[in-house]
Amino acid sequence: MSAELAASGGAPAELVARILAGERSAEEDLVRRYSRGISIIVRRAVRDPSITEDLCQETLRIAIEKIRRGDVREPDKLSGFICSLARHLAIEHFRRVPRTETPADTEEVTQLTAAGSDQLSAMLQKERAAAVRQVLKELKPARDREMLYRFYIAEDDKKQICSDLGLSSLHFNRVLHRARERFRELYEKIAKQ
Repeated sequence: MSAELAASGGAPAELVARILAGERSAEEDLVRRYSRGISIIVRRAVRDPSITEDLCQETLRIAIEKIRRGDVREPDKLSGFICSLARHLAIEHFRRVPRTETPADTEEVTQLTAAGSDQLSAMLQKERAAAVRQVLKELKPARDREMLYRFYIAEDDKKQICSDLGLSSLHFNRVLHRARERFRELYEKIAKQ
């Protein structure tokens, strides 16, 4: 075991075992080991320092509670579990809080105001972004929208999505393929208008 791994509380499975045994220092080790990574994941999605801090704390709280209850089925994959939990909480934050500005709107403003920006390219990009937003709004069923958003935009772990939607890995691949096909067809239809 490397000195860094020993300093951070040992292997993930060992850390889980120590927390299950009621060792409070193990919980402190978990916080030290994962705080920075959680912060990076959440900050990428949220970009508001106070909300980032709140979501990081919430991620750590939930992770420790789930470990104490024995809900972590694969202790050696603790890092993936915590990353997935952080991404999920960031997504839930956006579902709960209405936003006045979307990332696409921010990108459009940046493109239009950038020095030397080609106006025709900016206009075409704006039209494509509007078409994508319209397709996502109109895409049926809602599971397709959620699947495409979570897998491609939020970059959720495939296993987590399967678990949340009650899908097997093979069924996930089929549903994702059909969702992409429906998206493509609807996008082409809207783009031609």
